[in-house]
Amino acid sequence: MTTIHPRGEAGASLLEVMVAILIMSFGLQALGGLAAAAQQYVKMAQYQSIGTALASDLGERMRGNVQAFEKGSYTRTAAYSTTAAAALPCKIETACTADEMAAINMAQWIGELQQRLPGGDAYVQRDAVNPLATDVWLLWMDPDAQSGKVGLGVGATEDCPATAVAGIKGDVPKPRCMYYRISI
Repeated sequence: MTTIHPRGEAGASLLEVMVAILIMSFGLQALGGLAAAAQQYVKMAQYQSIGTALASDLGERMRGNVQAFEKGSYTRTAAYSTTAAAALPCKIETACTADEMAAINMAQWIGELQQRLPGGDAYVQRDAVNPLATDVWLLWMDPDAQSGKVGLGVGATEDCPATAVAGIKGDVPKPRCMYYRISI
């Protein structure tokens, strides 16, 4: 028993299969892009989580040394740099001053920041109005920015203080910033 197809319908099912494959390929490509974006958001969430923990750590260090905090020993207002902070030597035999402890705290904290965030740095400034508050900006280099990809809008360079990103040339990738406010 043979079926007879009218002349206009020959190969129609093959065409339908090809259109279905084309539509399916667009869908799979969109899912791949979605998965890549989700992975980027997970990385940014990780950086924000690390930043929150580091800002909290700095706040605890400041609360533990209020005398040096009130003198402004915990400020760091230099332009973005990835050089390590130098700690003042403090001998165990003699008691460290509050300022020496603050220098040691900041050196340890900046070292931790540089270890946990790529190209990590910080800009720390006491609030001029509220003497018990400090503004902290954590700066880091987005790995996607270094490779030329467009990164996510999380922690944009526009969130950085102008003096923190001063001196960075236009063609060099700029760091991203996260802002935190610490109250003593």
